[in-house]
Amino acid sequence: MATVPVRELSHHTARCLALVKAGEAVDITERGRVIGRIVPVEPEDDARARLIAHGRVRPATRGRAELLAQLRREAAGATTDEDNAVSDALQDLRDGERY
Repeated sequence: MATVPVRELSHHTARCLALVKAGEAVDITERGRVIGRIVPVEPEDDARARLIAHGRVRPATRGRAELLAQLRREAAGATTDEDNAVSDALQDLRDGERY
């Protein structure tokens, strides 16, 4: 890990960022004390794999086309058998209350 004083960072920013781009973290110091750190960004695939491994996210179980088709059906007001069963049960309850 490289250590760079604030003054050098301000005068040679491109050089410091080249270190970061090469994968090295750079500590920024002021009067000999670390005040910040510039680190390389993790590739998106690595971050996603890490989140999946830790159970923080779950990979998609269906494709994008299937999901979009479902969203379009729902937006158009189409219902599924499960929706109909719930609606029928609610209607039966309401009918029973009225009489």
